[in-house]
Amino acid sequence: MASATAIELTKQFNYRGDPAEQWSNKYWLTGQPPTTPIDWATLIDELLLLEVTCYSAGSRVVGAIAWNDDSPGAQSVYTRDFVAEGITHVGTLSPLNGFLMAGDQAGMFQIKTARKSTRGKPIYLRKYVHDGYVSTADTDTLSADTSAAYTAFAGHLFNGTSLGGRLLRSQKQIEQLVEALVDPWVTTRTLKRRGKRP
Repeated sequence: MASATAIELTKQFNYRGDPAEQWSNKYWLTGQPPTTPIDWATLIDELLLLEVTCYSAGSRVVGAIAWNDDSPGAQSVYTRDFVAEGITHVGTLSPLNGFLMAGDQAGMFQIKTARKSTRGKPIYLRKYVHDGYVSTADTDTLSADTSAAYTAFAGHLFNGTSLGGRLLRSQKQIEQLVEALVDPWVTTRTLKRRGKRP
């Protein structure tokens, strides 16, 4: 067991007629974990306000789970249910040009670390984001606004300009971060609920 800070933000959006489809991202962060509910709430609010810039108003943050231990299978120490609290945090990304992604499409940003795999390849910390926009000129690529939003969010996680100076890390350890990158291509990510077959 080692002290560590982790937050998972769960979003909800409409997918194949199901308005309650969920997707989530988990962030391991440097720095000591908060010790009070108020401090956890403050950190979660700051993180989600950065994250919502990366997806449309069709997605809303419905919950958050937090951990203070990086051990595999560690129990969470704090949770939020924004629906029960009557709090609405929706995506704020609204580009001037671009088509909304299909539900199971996603964009990706990654932060390269100094660590390498056993095959000598760099190890990246990757985050996939649904509900962004694709380019009207080439629907295989992110819209310029979506790419810019990812770049800004990845920058915060890379250089510690927000979140009290916290940086993104892996569950395994604190990493030496090399650079933040945005993949220009749109990919697909499997969602839990696939909808009823026709």
